[in-house]
Amino acid sequence: MARILAATSFLTAVMILGGCSPMAGFDHATEDFHFSYALQPGGQLELTNTNGSVEITGWDRSSIDVSGTKYGPDSNRLKDIKVNVSASGKNATITTDIPRGDWHGSYGVRYHIRVPRNIALRQIETTNGAVTAEDLSGGGHIKSTNGKLSLTYLVGDYRAETTNGAIEIENCSGLQIADTTNGGVRGHLKEGAIEANSTNGALDITVDKPRDNKPIKMTTTNGSLALALAEFHSNAVRVGTTHGSVNLRLPDNTNARLRAETSMASIHNDLPLSSTEESSKHELRGQLGTGGPEIEANTSMGSIRISRY
Repeated sequence: MARILAATSFLTAVMILGGCSPMAGFDHATEDFHFSYALQPGGQLELTNTNGSVEITGWDRSSIDVSGTKYGPDSNRLKDIKVNVSASGKNATITTDIPRGDWHGSYGVRYHIRVPRNIALRQIETTNGAVTAEDLSGGGHIKSTNGKLSLTYLVGDYRAETTNGAIEIENCSGLQIADTTNGGVRGHLKEGAIEANSTNGALDITVDKPRDNKPIKMTTTNGSLALALAEFHSNAVRVGTTHGSVNLRLPDNTNARLRAETSMASIHNDLPLSSTEESSKHELRGQLGTGGPEIEANTSMGSIRISRY
């Protein structure tokens, strides 16, 4: 039977000076909360938050642990902020209820959550806050507005979306989709493939072992772009930017068709071509090894460099 609780006054609200507050000048009172329930592995977690960061970490226990801090303009307003946790069988849902009115963003909830490692993140969403997901293996969707996203030691297929924030991917395996506006995407995949998109941000990704035949795509508008593949497994590659350089690192045994174009700068290639269709300052087309899927690199206002991994 689902258990639904609301965090009201787990601890007495603590009045603090604005200068010492985690969000100085906004929240003037805080209240901590903590819940713990049984939760079987292999299920789903869904969370919706408004104003506040979210940290989710996997562990080997069959339980969910939810702790954090509510903050608001004064202690009387804290009781109006509700943290609702529903846990039943393998699935859990967490929502934040915040009254609307004249608070002007000076309220919210910061979450610290521990869940069974192989839980799927059905939808994790917050506004005006960062999201961190670590040591999980169920795949899922993570979203923020005005917040950084950090994915660390994840196994599975994840989609990360934010606006006005960077995305960092570190030591993950699986198929990753990373979309941001006004922020960069950086990281390291141990295995898998990635589609990374940004506007006004640099992209820098290293993949140790690309997944067989899976495409890799990276595009940005105002920012440099760097992609390094330690191995090549018949992956179609498309990387492109408008105002920035492109740096592509490939292993010596790459078998592919290569196409590189720039409008306002030059192209430098360190890998030998087995055949050449076009070789000029602004365009390079040819075959690497015995040929294969297409590797395409494009920029308008920057140079292109293709080098050995």
